[in-house]
Amino acid sequence: MAIRVSDILDKPIYTTTAVYVGKVYDVMLDLNKGVIAGLIVSDVQNGCLKDYVADPSKKVVLPFNLITAIGNIILVKPPAETGYGFLKK
Repeated sequence: MAIRVSDILDKPIYTTTAVYVGKVYDVMLDLNKGVIAGLIVSDVQNGCLKDYVADPSKKVVLPFNLITAIGNIILVKPPAETGYGFLKK
């Protein structure tokens, strides 16, 4: 399935347990591998990631392997399941 990056910008991101994470601000690409490396998330201060980052007013990169579905919203694995170990205060 192919989608345009512009189609997912500003889409809300939720965990698979229906908890708000933030909004898609941008996409990070791995040019060496030719794949999407992650989603840059904004509105972190209003989502569940605020407890995992030192400054929730900043943007956060969610690794693409956490994404479970892309549609009207983006679904990601919840912090309890993954630990979001890449986000250390």
